[in-house]
Amino acid sequence: MKKEKILLKNGTLVSSEGSFEKDLLIENGKIVKSGNVGGARVIDCKGKMILPGLIDVHVHFREPGANYKEDWTTGSSAAVAGGVTTVCDMPNNTPPTTSVENLEKKRALIKGRSYCNYGLYIGYDGKNLNEIKKAKNIAGVKVYVANSTGNMGVSNEALKKLFKEFEGRIVTHAEDEGMIEKNSKEFLAEFENREIDPAVHSKIRSVESAESAVKLVCGLAKKSKAKLHVAHVSCDAEVEVIAKHKKFGVTCEVAPHHLLLSDDDYSICKNFIKVNPPVRSRLDVFSMWKNLKFGVIDMIATDHAPHTIEEKEQSYEKAPSGVPELDTLLPIFLNTVNDEGMTIEELVGYLCEKPAQIFGIKNKGFLKEGYDADIVVVDMDIEKKVERANLFSKCGWSPYEGSNFKGWPVMTFVGGELVFEEGKIVGEKVGREVEF
Repeated sequence: MKKEKILLKNGTLVSSEGSFEKDLLIENGKIVKSGNVGGARVIDCKGKMILPGLIDVHVHFREPGANYKEDWTTGSSAAVAGGVTTVCDMPNNTPPTTSVENLEKKRALIKGRSYCNYGLYIGYDGKNLNEIKKAKNIAGVKVYVANSTGNMGVSNEALKKLFKEFEGRIVTHAEDEGMIEKNSKEFLAEFENREIDPAVHSKIRSVESAESAVKLVCGLAKKSKAKLHVAHVSCDAEVEVIAKHKKFGVTCEVAPHHLLLSDDDYSICKNFIKVNPPVRSRLDVFSMWKNLKFGVIDMIATDHAPHTIEEKEQSYEKAPSGVPELDTLLPIFLNTVNDEGMTIEELVGYLCEKPAQIFGIKNKGFLKEGYDADIVVVDMDIEKKVERANLFSKCGWSPYEGSNFKGWPVMTFVGGELVFEEGKIVGEKVGREVEF
């Protein structure tokens, strides 16, 4: 079926190298540099920025197994509302995506139900290396050095085997399980006869536990020459280790909550900001910004991990870890641009180009001729408050509720199809699996 021809007129096109006013033609779902504009639907984008669709290499859409928190329709709705046109979904489902059979079942489950494009990870459980080697078209292998949601932590010996024998990208959740268990016994004992303060989470899953695990995986990457990507870096100590290993090809990402929230926020947000790895000190937040600007941290990825309000309102020990981030991803960083904390060109680098380049996602991340027309149009002057009523994620809340952000997406195109406009889903579920 032939797709509508669209001309985005009078907008400012953005790449990491600069911004310039130019019309952009979309034909048959692709970006066309020049061509006959006859018959095109003209959309006036005067005064607006035109960006490549954002790529989020780290989401948890909870399906299969926990679709009461999120599913592919609601998660992908939140994505396109937040300017994200491609996501890579993690494997800690129920059942976990640790076999080719479960990977194919997940593919079948998603097909035709997503507004955004998607890629999938396979998980490593310490025993399934042969399955991993047979998996086709994956974003990478996700390995938990410590247990998190899904309890998929592996031993150091199993970890060494993966780094030695697997040739693809290894994405690690790097925390030291032994340290976490020791800290848990020590710090929870202080609350024996009283309610546990959620702030203890940052002590239990300590900076030292992150640093220890990052040293381990970076050392393995150096020795084996494996492609290592460290997920959700959160503290200065681990980034210092990564900086020394960049020359061995190690890459990493930072989540919005590790750029915006600190352990000071537990007093107000309680378990709603309980997340693994935890929010850190203000000094660590400063370090994340500094290392993002200096290029040690390569990209931003949400680690979108929704849980219900009822789950988060439980006691500390029962409340699950994770926060939703997709609805607010682009507004957060457009607001940062408006506050002169980064340039719009840097934003495109962190959220579009670097994810596409590092993960080898074909025809995504750039406004180039022949590339897929995954595009987001933003209005830098719109100022809105984050409110529950306007969120698309099924969990129905945000750690940034009540915050005012200046700069919001007003249109999102996936494969040349308009799917989100002015706060509403307006298109069909046209998302397709990407190619790596």
